[in-house]
Amino acid sequence: MVWPADTILPRSLAASLGVLMASLLWQGCAMTPAVPVQDSADSLPETYDTSLFQSDDTSAETAAHPVVMPTAEPIARWWQEWGDARLNTVVDSVLVANADIRMAAARVLEVQEAFRISRSARLPVVQATADGNRQSTLTNIGATGRFSESIPGFPDRFDVTQYSASLGMAWELDFWGKARASSKAAFSQFIATTAEYEAARIGVVAETISAYFELLDIREQIRLADEQLSLLDERLEVTRDRYRRGLVTSFEWYGLQQQTDEARAARPLLDAQYVAARGRLAVLLGGTAGTVESLVDQHGAPLASGAHIPDVLPADLIRARPDVAAAAARMEAARQMVGVRRAEQFPSFSLTAAGGTQSSDLAQLLETSTQRFWLFGGSLTAPVFASGARHAAVQQAWAQYEQAAAAYEKAVLAAFQDVSGALAGFAAEDERLQAVESAHQVARSSHFTARDRYLGGVGSYTALVDARLNELRTRTALSTAIRSAALARLNVYRAIGGNWLPETDSHSD
Repeated sequence: MVWPADTILPRSLAASLGVLMASLLWQGCAMTPAVPVQDSADSLPETYDTSLFQSDDTSAETAAHPVVMPTAEPIARWWQEWGDARLNTVVDSVLVANADIRMAAARVLEVQEAFRISRSARLPVVQATADGNRQSTLTNIGATGRFSESIPGFPDRFDVTQYSASLGMAWELDFWGKARASSKAAFSQFIATTAEYEAARIGVVAETISAYFELLDIREQIRLADEQLSLLDERLEVTRDRYRRGLVTSFEWYGLQQQTDEARAARPLLDAQYVAARGRLAVLLGGTAGTVESLVDQHGAPLASGAHIPDVLPADLIRARPDVAAAAARMEAARQMVGVRRAEQFPSFSLTAAGGTQSSDLAQLLETSTQRFWLFGGSLTAPVFASGARHAAVQQAWAQYEQAAAAYEKAVLAAFQDVSGALAGFAAEDERLQAVESAHQVARSSHFTARDRYLGGVGSYTALVDARLNELRTRTALSTAIRSAALARLNVYRAIGGNWLPETDSHSD
């Protein structure tokens, strides 16, 4: 239906058209490409069958009924799985005081505010203005200078006073979706930065646990080395006496002397290693060596073994890894920036409006009935010629998106390989630990046998000392094996992003 030019449209139709136009202006045209994203994790196995990495002595029951992980919240404070109260205290202290974590948290706040800034571009800018000025201009110069002297009584100068108060609005219509895409890109950057903060947090916690394990291992080795030196000195003295009586050869005496000297030479290196490990932990804690000593007591229990790793881990844990999540968010931000660069090739539409009062007398400034003014305008700005810069910007954004997509794919594949390698490494260290524990038990039984023989008057004292020295050597090897197994377990936690779904209820905070 067509209405004559002088006919007023029905109010309902006019309102409908107004709503339609406002909707079109608000939504505009989206320039962000709908790129089909092939998630690299979709091509990976659904689960990690950790039984493939276990030693051959896995029980038949476990092999026949592997643990299928339920859908549940991951363990947030995964370091508590070691059951070490001192470790929990150290990690909690690091999370509060570590400089790297505080810097990463500050970056999150920075990007969060950048997102708020980009989001504000979608809304009008409203500002209030109040000003006053007084101007005194000579009349005998410029345009009035030609006739001012010929007119009797013409003033020598013009004095103009003006006051104004106004409220203005400016709004660039997001017709092509540039502001929306820019806001979404900023939000994706915020998500990526948040994930990177979590990655930094996991990294710092892992370094802390590693330094803590090293500290306990070196402390145990120092204790064992001191006992070995004491026994070697005693053994050397006995051998020297037997050599003087002609009961042993000089070869045996000199060999034992060399062994004692080598042990004594290695002892200071343990002190240096302890100081270095304590220093690394102190830096992570944001304190000094005294801070470490106050948190890690000198006579604590040795390193704990930790919790059992489930037999089946879901591969979906890859997507939850902070570095993978950050790569996915960076890819989405790059995709949105393609839309931003595309929108910049098209005209932009802006609206401006202002209203207020003006007066040459400050007292009349509030007389809105007589002194008010208003203005309303619109503008269209279209790119005409920029030497191909805008087209190049679109191609640049596409190239950046392709880089981000490749980085995401690489992050997924690297994450899968990290988990597989960490599980294989843990299985190897666990098998090694079992062998070293068996050797230590044999050496310990041998020591008990030598002690019983000596107390029974059958065995010699030198045989007892040698058996005890052998037990101490295997205990030193056991301490190192326990540390290596703990670090291998730590690598599993770190490879899967610090979390796995528990077989039972997770530990509470």
